[in-house]
Parts: sequence; structure tokens; C-alpha cells
Amino acid sequence: MTRKSLIIGLMPLLMACQSTPRLEDDARYVKLATVVDVREFTDAERKEAAKTVPRSSDSSVGIGFGIGMGTGGGGFGGLMVGAGTGLGGGRDTRNEPPQVAYGANRYTVQPLGTGERIEVMSYKHYKIGDCVKVLTGHPTEFSRLFDPKKGEHCN
Repeated sequence: MTRKSLIIGLMPLLMACQSTPRLEDDARYVKLATVVDVREFTDAERKEAAKTVPRSSDSSVGIGFGIGMGTGGGGFGGLMVGAGTGLGGGRDTRNEPPQVAYGANRYTVQPLGTGERIEVMSYKHYKIGDCVKVLTGHPTEFSRLFDPKKGEHCN
């Protein structure tokens, strides 16, 4: 398969990926809502929650061995040993729900035009009456809050 035909074959896939709406723009799962309750956790509750938070896999260690031999005019034999660590400087929280131990608060929001109440954890700070966008019901994503875009109102 030539490089040109591979690129032509991948173009529709790339275009489909780019045309997928961002999570905060997907009308199937995102609704405007009003914050109706805020639960801010105390330092004691956060310390207690930290005891049950699973340890992240920020660190990893790798070891490699290599042996080389050569023949011909001047033979060469060698051994190489290497070791490396990948100690992360911080947690990657993009794919995990907000944790109380790390500063998240619980917000109860009510989507516009419904009596439904949804509880969402977030690191952002909102107060009762704030207008937000809530992502809920997505098959693979955890519920989260977004700020409304300019021109979006809860009135």
C-alpha cells in the first residue's frame, strides 16, 4: 500500500473525528441548569476522604538489557544495562471524577424546565443561583459542570 493511498484512506476517519462535537457542546447530554445547593467539605472530611482515595500510578520503573556481538575484521562484544524511572510530577485528573480529598465540592443542580436534581462533583467554585451547563447521562463520561458560553442564559 502506498503512502498516498494510506493518506486518502485515513482522511474520512480524520474528518469524522474533527466533526464530533466537544462534550460541552453535545446537546444530547448537556443542559443548562441552576445551582440549587452547594456542599463544601471541611478539612477534616477531606483528610478522611484522602485515606480511601486509591493511590495513583504516577511512578513506574523500567529495566532493559541488551547484548551485542559482531564478527569480521575486529570483533566486538558488549553488554548494555539500563534502568529508568517515570515519576510523575502531578496527577492527570482529566479522566477521573473530581475527588473530595483533592478539593472537590458537591453541587446540586436543576436543569431548566425540569424538577430533576443532579448531584455533581467539581473543583470549580459556584454559588446557589449560578447558571451552569451540566453533562449527565453520557455512557462513558462522568457528570461534570461547565460554564455557559457567552449568550447562554438560565432566565
